[in-house]
Amino acid sequence: MMKNKLFIFINVMGLAISIGCCIVAYFNWEYNATFDDHHVNKEKIYRVSSMRTFNDVTKLYGYAPLAMGEAIRQNVQDAEKVSRFNWSGSNLKIDDNIFPAQMGYVDPDFFQMFSFEFISGNPAELKDKSKLFISDELANTLFGTTDVLGKQVTQVIGSELKEVVIGGVYKKLPENNSFSAKAFMNFENLFDEDKKLSRESWKDRSSLFVMVSDPMRLEAVAKQIQPFKENNNRVREDFQISEFRLDPFHGMARRDTSDDTPSWTRSSNPTAAVIAPMMMAILILLISCFNMTNTFIAISSRRLKEIGIRKVMGSARQQLIGQFLGETLFICVIALFVGLFLGEFLIGAWNSLWDGMKLESHYFDSLGFVFFLIATLLFTALLSGFYPAFYISHFEPVSILKGKLKFGGTNYFTRFLLWLQYSVSLVAIISAFAFYQNSIFQRDFNIGFQQDGVIIAYVNNQSEFETYRNQLIQNKDISLVAGSKHSVASSIYNDPIKHNSQQVEVDIIDVGDRYLEAMDMKLIEGRDFQKDSETDKKESVIITEQLARSFKWDKPIGKEIIWMDTVKLYVVGVVKDVYTRGLWRPMEPMMMRYTGPENYTHVIVNAPIEKMKTVNEFMEKEWKSVFPNRLYNGRYLNDSLVEATTVNNNIVKMFVFLGAMALLLSATGLFTLVSLNIIRKMKEIGVRKVLGASVGNITRIVNTEFMIILTLASAFGSVMAWFAVDALMGSIWEYYQPATAVSFTFSVLLMFLISAIAVGFKVLKAARMNPVNTLRSE
Repeated sequence: MMKNKLFIFINVMGLAISIGCCIVAYFNWEYNATFDDHHVNKEKIYRVSSMRTFNDVTKLYGYAPLAMGEAIRQNVQDAEKVSRFNWSGSNLKIDDNIFPAQMGYVDPDFFQMFSFEFISGNPAELKDKSKLFISDELANTLFGTTDVLGKQVTQVIGSELKEVVIGGVYKKLPENNSFSAKAFMNFENLFDEDKKLSRESWKDRSSLFVMVSDPMRLEAVAKQIQPFKENNNRVREDFQISEFRLDPFHGMARRDTSDDTPSWTRSSNPTAAVIAPMMMAILILLISCFNMTNTFIAISSRRLKEIGIRKVMGSARQQLIGQFLGETLFICVIALFVGLFLGEFLIGAWNSLWDGMKLESHYFDSLGFVFFLIATLLFTALLSGFYPAFYISHFEPVSILKGKLKFGGTNYFTRFLLWLQYSVSLVAIISAFAFYQNSIFQRDFNIGFQQDGVIIAYVNNQSEFETYRNQLIQNKDISLVAGSKHSVASSIYNDPIKHNSQQVEVDIIDVGDRYLEAMDMKLIEGRDFQKDSETDKKESVIITEQLARSFKWDKPIGKEIIWMDTVKLYVVGVVKDVYTRGLWRPMEPMMMRYTGPENYTHVIVNAPIEKMKTVNEFMEKEWKSVFPNRLYNGRYLNDSLVEATTVNNNIVKMFVFLGAMALLLSATGLFTLVSLNIIRKMKEIGVRKVLGASVGNITRIVNTEFMIILTLASAFGSVMAWFAVDALMGSIWEYYQPATAVSFTFSVLLMFLISAIAVGFKVLKAARMNPVNTLRSE
């Protein structure tokens, strides 16, 4: 090690960074694999999910009718505990300060079903409607301490204020849990918050969980809940349930993600977000191992006499193999400890990329992680040292000591390793450029409405809308204020509609005057809704091009649509396609209905893009003036675009890091092999120089085989990158731009440039060397 400080340092750092990446990948995998594992009863809990078949497609929905919870509690004895879960839209107020509550309404059995570690308070008091149970994180936010039992807090529900009492404080749940609420109250409070809801409603939905301790009774419970589907189907012709399914709680979050199941609980990370970091970590670890293999071969070429003497003195081949593998293992142990240190920094960097997901390192309290470290150590040591140990130890001592052994240069194995290194490096580089180009493509993608110049705020009724609008229109920077009941990228409901015998499920929004203008939706046929037109309110709709295509209409204006089996609607206008789910999922057909101010819940503000920040500040100021007891809820409409851009940028950062590391390690591997090749060809180079060969000619001779290797790596790496990038993007988005010719060309040129820089000086030095120094024999 002391004789080869630079080579050893490069390889230790390369391995350490690779192991650090593997540690991040492990904790990222563990985050998903242990989702909800902290709940003691996880194997006994089941979610009551609804199966619905529409147009011959059966889909699972992660919620059930609101009244079903009480029906199961009263009629199904084997369901020992039952709890519903619904979100609250309320906030919390302390003095003059308002805080987002992120509160969930649950039934009294909730804390007995799911595991919460209480710091203070009695979870049984969840039966009391006036008691609020909060996490220690929220307690510190509200009061600056967790010693808050019995303190009063004001719950802000719309324009109403309600005093509640802290009934308990529990430790914040791990990030990888299905319930992201920071506070809980008794489910009965839901009916106080939303007075339109009824306890006996089979039309409205909630998440519903039951606990069945005896798995032998599970089938009986499933049969007992099936008759309840008739109660749903009588009142929901638009949502006919074919079956209620008991969906195991354990693994539910991962299944919801993979099956794209609608649910009100938190889902795990997408599979691509787990697999991609693992693959990246494994690839960079392989490159590091291959690089160390070549380095050890190069170093061993300087130890031939030592090997010869050892064999003459009686060393068996097994002993030499053990010595070389032991040396490799020792270096890998050093790299492992450095990798553990670097892993902390890489975990911090990873956490900074993603909101809502924080990996926590715990090195030696997990038997699985200890096994992972041991396996990683043995894997790297064997992969890096196996070939050099067996290859070098087979040399005959006579050939070594007589100087007949010509060791150096390249062979098929080292060439294969270099080719593989550069192929993987090119995949990473192309991926980085491709995701960067995709971020630009998606940023400029026309999704059918204005994103950058719109802010949406939410109100409760017409009076609030008009009061707030009157304040906003005083600002000259605001171009337009419109109202609606729903809006794209905000709130949409979904129903089936019919035309003749054909049935299609569509997204529906109820909009008000000048909505199309405020959202900058392009009307391509027909007309907009007429102000205060009762006819338009009753029977007119504006549709998207996608809906017209779904019914195969060439001339959609005037076409009749049947909604909810009896309501006749007529198309009066067609707008350009609207991507209601952003670029993440397939575009759905959409229709808009006209509604009056009495139903407005959205305040839609249109303003010049360059004025958006000041307009938002003005809106927040006026909100506090008009609604002093409510938290400002305005948001930029381009939040979904920002999320897509964030994902793109983060993946670019990841691939840039991988590509830089892979290219650096590959370049050092190339440097090692070129050095070996030059050592082997020193006399040949000297003879050629004596015979008049130029520096360029010698450079070509030395570099030819490596140029061939890089060319082959460019071809194979480009093919791999094409499929890898398309598969990864396709698993994240529905609409994206695949890798372009620019990405491939620029990446290949960059790879050749870095390689030329890495070996150029070494080759030129050899080509300019005085032949006397290489041909002289002592």
